Amino acid sequence: MNKLLSKARINKDKNFDGKFFFAVKTTGIFCRPSCPSPIAKEENVCYFNTLFAALEQGFRPCLRCRPDITTEYYNSNPSGSNLVQSALHLMYEGYLNHHSIAELALFLSISERHLRKLFVDNLGSTPTKIARYNKALFAKKLLLYSNHPITDVAFASGFSSVRQFNEVFRKTFGTTPTAIRRDTPTEKQDHGTTLLHLNYQKPFDFHRLLTFLGPRSIRGVEVITEESYSRTFRTEHAEGFFTVTDNPKKSCLELSIDCNDPRCYMAIYNRVRRMFDLDTDFSAINTLFGSDQLLCRGMVKGHVPRLPIAFDPFEFVFRAILGQQISVKAATTLAGRIAQNAKKETPAEFPEGLDYFFPNPEELLAIDLGSIGVTQTRQETLKIVNQAILDGSVRLTKNQSPEDFHHDFSALKGIGDWTVSYVAMRGLGMIDSFPYSDLGVIKALTNSDKAPTKKEILSIAEQWRPYRTYATLCLWQPGAGEIKR
Repeated sequence: MNKLLSKARINKDKNFDGKFFFAVKTTGIFCRPSCPSPIAKEENVCYFNTLFAALEQGFRPCLRCRPDITTEYYNSNPSGSNLVQSALHLMYEGYLNHHSIAELALFLSISERHLRKLFVDNLGSTPTKIARYNKALFAKKLLLYSNHPITDVAFASGFSSVRQFNEVFRKTFGTTPTAIRRDTPTEKQDHGTTLLHLNYQKPFDFHRLLTFLGPRSIRGVEVITEESYSRTFRTEHAEGFFTVTDNPKKSCLELSIDCNDPRCYMAIYNRVRRMFDLDTDFSAINTLFGSDQLLCRGMVKGHVPRLPIAFDPFEFVFRAILGQQISVKAATTLAGRIAQNAKKETPAEFPEGLDYFFPNPEELLAIDLGSIGVTQTRQETLKIVNQAILDGSVRLTKNQSPEDFHHDFSALKGIGDWTVSYVAMRGLGMIDSFPYSDLGVIKALTNSDKAPTKKEILSIAEQWRPYRTYATLCLWQPGAGEIKR
């Protein structure tokens, strides 16, 4: 394995960025494989699967290739434990900014001791240390890309005090937050907003994603143009709006956040990364599907389509149910009426078109769905689903198996296999969901005008595990515009 890593390092292969890191013992610095610095001798180099491991060994991030800023660390998720992956995703979205490690363990339905053991076995470090590194790494991005005071950066990154922030930052990076801001050229945005870079691996077709999302946008909540995506949001501690644009020269999306509490930044940053599917490692999927005579036709220049994941899973569930047996346009119109009828209006200074926050489950209870054109049957389904989400019998998190989600969600009256699969795909981002009853899937798998049976479809799809969601995206490509989704 070291021979392969050594070759990638010597060749400065960008394809390995984020998949491993190397450190030079004589300098105490760690880098990404494509670092432009002079090539170090092999005997002076050690390799790490994660940047957390490099930090744990006392190495500092390189100031030239900036592995802590330019390389996202989702690709370093361990394959040995789904629980560790789930815990990491929650950490990345700021869960520990407002909760303890004990609460994280309880949320995952395991003991704190077992959670610690899983982290040590898979990542070589404890969840407390990993969380501390994650906060420091995010704080560094805010120092570089925002004009917020250092005190705000500390609390936005999840630290309980400025003193704690300074101590952890100095220990992690060997310098102070003040020095980082003073010595590094920054890229800032006016009017108190925060501009963050969301790096991606090319190819990345932002326009294609916007074209898909445009007809599905909720009026008053989202605004989508040919060059940008904007929407309102509310979190536990904040409300605001954000805009996403593409910067292909820098291979990144630019995320501008405007809100009343910077503690939401970490959550918004990571939810937008998921939304545009920036962290999937497509190498294995492209190889598998590229050799499939059917799926390769749905690939673009050898790359499978990215999965547009909903920013708000609850909002998407309602959008999916409204879309049952009606057109995309009609479902989107009804969703916009729900937002308008809830009357959760945004402040006057918000941009034109961002007029409402989508209601949460409690707020939806007060809405007369019949008055906005929702059929009686659909009203009953929406009420049943809303109550199931409120009482916790249906969980809208990725921290569950597709089988458990299918069992819980499909048990509700009015929810069929197509809705379950579609919500699992685009609402929760599960990559092995497969809507076998979807018209686009059936059409793509039909030979000589004879549609395959359910059993035949599922049998064919077995060869595409564990990436059946992406297989579905490939199957949809030829006639995507004709199918009601």
